[in-house]
Amino acid sequence: MSWFKAGIIGNPSAFVLSLPGLGKSTLIRKQFIGAVAQGHVPIVAGDIKGEYVAVTDAMVTPAGKRGQVIRLGHGHGHLNPLAAGALGEAIPVMRAHLEELHARGEDNTRLAEAITETEESVHSRQVTMVMALAELIRGRTLADFEGLVISASLRSMRESGQFSFSSPPLLRDLIDFIRSGNDGLRRALFVADETEYRRTVQTLVQTLESLTDGVMGQVFAEHTTTKIDLDAPAICIDVSAISRGDQSLKAGVLLACWSDAYGAMEAAHVLADCGLANQRYFLAILDEMWATLGAGAGMVQRVDELTRLNRTDGTGLLMITHTGRDLETLPNEVDVKTAMGFIERAGMVICGGLPAGELDRLKGVLQFSDAEAAMITAWSKGAPIERTQLRQEKKRPLGQGMFMLKPSKDGTHGIPIHVQLTHTERATNIHDTNTRLREFLDAAPSSQQAAIA
Repeated sequence: MSWFKAGIIGNPSAFVLSLPGLGKSTLIRKQFIGAVAQGHVPIVAGDIKGEYVAVTDAMVTPAGKRGQVIRLGHGHGHLNPLAAGALGEAIPVMRAHLEELHARGEDNTRLAEAITETEESVHSRQVTMVMALAELIRGRTLADFEGLVISASLRSMRESGQFSFSSPPLLRDLIDFIRSGNDGLRRALFVADETEYRRTVQTLVQTLESLTDGVMGQVFAEHTTTKIDLDAPAICIDVSAISRGDQSLKAGVLLACWSDAYGAMEAAHVLADCGLANQRYFLAILDEMWATLGAGAGMVQRVDELTRLNRTDGTGLLMITHTGRDLETLPNEVDVKTAMGFIERAGMVICGGLPAGELDRLKGVLQFSDAEAAMITAWSKGAPIERTQLRQEKKRPLGQGMFMLKPSKDGTHGIPIHVQLTHTERATNIHDTNTRLREFLDAAPSSQQAAIA
């Protein structure tokens, strides 16, 4: 955001590429801390490996407000896909303000229009989220009339007065409503009688039922346990509790996380536009991008939306993956082309250690001088193999913490940087991602290892 403000880059985003173990997550966490220092709110919507939990928890405002960590997964909380989140909660605030204006005899057509737009946006998010989850379970897209049933049912449920944007239904409520049906649904589906209606919606109901039980039900069947707090200095949605084998659950949770986080950012902007809150700026962090994009249908489009709108949405964006090859493994050619466009549209590209083949792959997007290419490929090598002494300090890869920052794609020289940790960062250990291996790494060498040394 600072470089964008200074006019150095065209949009406030960066794409980070580096082989594992060379410190790219540490670099991002330092930018995370810098964003908080500037009063911006970093949001990690779907922390797959729990690498941003410690730094989020360490962020504390002068008033004592801590960073918010939301945990989702097996036994760690629920996320209602029909919850309107912060965007839905903005609607009654806007309505109350409009009523105050009317009571004073003032008319605010723009505010009334903003309320209608926000309601339609929330409704669209609800429909899209339910359809996306249903498609993950079914393994193929829903029929057009099934989307109609979901949309019409949600509208009817709100019109009945039982539910609202600030008091949303659960998936179970939606299923029961579709089961029962009404004249409006039967008319929309153009069915002759109740029997034909039930036959028409049977498959949809069966699909939605599967979202309320099993691994999906553990997350999506109940009301949201912890809502996003826009007053927090930093936000991390930790999904590391989801096992690697639950691909459908992981895809669904990531989709829901992005929808919830994006809605929260939009809510802040809507309230600011209406003069009901101060303007806020955000830093959306998408680490392990390869896993997020490949998690399920809709993820590439969701990220694509953010990369195209982050300037108008007041949002900085950091996208991180290992190599460009990660993006080429997506299931279809359209998604691959869209994902490769993320690098092209990024305001800056930051390269850690990469093999020579990866630089060849990036030539269509970036121009490297011979000296730059030599540095980047040298950083991709591991620690030198040398005879070591017992208890000698552990050797580190040559390229750990070394990065080439390219603020332009026109051949302008890059800026080599070396990431260094402050005393506070070392003392708090917020960058340690080897906690599982800590005992092994800290242990003194065995007699056999000493003899080899």
